[in-house]
Amino acid sequence: MRIAHLCYYYGNNTSGAPIAATRLHKALLRAGVESHFICIEQRDCGENIHVLPKSTLVNRLFYLVVRAFWVASKVLTGRMLMPNILPLIGLKKTIKAINPDVIHVQYIGQDMMSFRQLASLPQPKVFTLHDLSIVNALEPHPRDDKRFLDGFNRRNSSVIERWMFRRKLELVLKAGMVFTGPSEWVCDLFQKSIIGKGHRVCEVPNVVDPVYSYDAALRVRHEKFTILFGAYGGRRSPYKGWADLEAALRLLPKEIKEDTKVCVFGEDGEPSSIDEVELMFLGAIKEPARLKAIHHATDVFAMPSRQDNAPQVKFEALMSGLPVLAFRRTGCAEYISHKHNGWVSPDGDLQDYSNGIAFFYHLYKSGELDALRGEIAEKTKAVFNESVIVNQMIKVYQSCCARPVANTCGPALLQ
Repeated sequence: MRIAHLCYYYGNNTSGAPIAATRLHKALLRAGVESHFICIEQRDCGENIHVLPKSTLVNRLFYLVVRAFWVASKVLTGRMLMPNILPLIGLKKTIKAINPDVIHVQYIGQDMMSFRQLASLPQPKVFTLHDLSIVNALEPHPRDDKRFLDGFNRRNSSVIERWMFRRKLELVLKAGMVFTGPSEWVCDLFQKSIIGKGHRVCEVPNVVDPVYSYDAALRVRHEKFTILFGAYGGRRSPYKGWADLEAALRLLPKEIKEDTKVCVFGEDGEPSSIDEVELMFLGAIKEPARLKAIHHATDVFAMPSRQDNAPQVKFEALMSGLPVLAFRRTGCAEYISHKHNGWVSPDGDLQDYSNGIAFFYHLYKSGELDALRGEIAEKTKAVFNESVIVNQMIKVYQSCCARPVANTCGPALLQ
């Protein structure tokens, strides 16, 4: 079987969806599947990578034209729109040369190609729901905006929103894609949406980089109970829920605050504090081995995210045996068992989230946390076994090539 992935970036040092796509591509190659990766920008070394347009000059011009659209849309509408109207130069020729059995659409949100161009490709297509942009007009994380479920009309939407929604609806109808999603939450919302209703969707978790694991020898006892928080952009990231974590920290008893430190990766800055809680900044983390070492130097991972689907950082932390603290919203709480491999608070319940921090603080002080971490890592490794996930995705590819098929696949793992 030959697969061609379509994704704006390639590399482990990019961002969520491209990282997930990169890891799946590498895992397929390790499994003996001929996998190819078509992108606009390659940020890491890899096998079977095709950068388009092939000419460096034309590639840069394409990049600049895309960003000119962004700037113009920002000036005219106040939003950065990605209408996907620019055909990707050389795509048809590259697809013909690869001759894939299946095209896997991973992440084309940054105007990688036109929707019309994608729909015209004759091969069967799989589309992974890294977010909800394909079923919504503009926003990839429509947390409080339910128009993608109820409908866009003249009373509740702008002309641009209605136009974008119609273009996506037309794409899904014409391209005949099979959909996958890394969380039960995103799969469920997709099938409830206007665009996704009636289409096949299979829940298949993202592949986790095999570098992440728990090693007791790397675990060093440190002076304070240490919470890890991380995101591209650190605290400034609009979706990651830093304000909720900060509020929960302020609710801790004074004696716990004085004995607690928070480390933030994805942001540079001078050490500071939140009440009596020490705050340190680790900067951008691009090497998985370094993040693994940071996991072993901290005690829990705080993930108060408001709009994430299936964050890579959550599974990386769990693979390193790090308990994860989340709210029950979007797909963030999935795979977290309360008090066993983390803490799950009701959506927006800051006091309960603060109680979760205190719960693991006491496990740390009693010395019970290290034994729990080894258990968390082993159980996570069993669930997110790479070969199981790859085989599940291969079955999706095979079913995509052998229509007609069942209407839904259901959850792939953790039945």
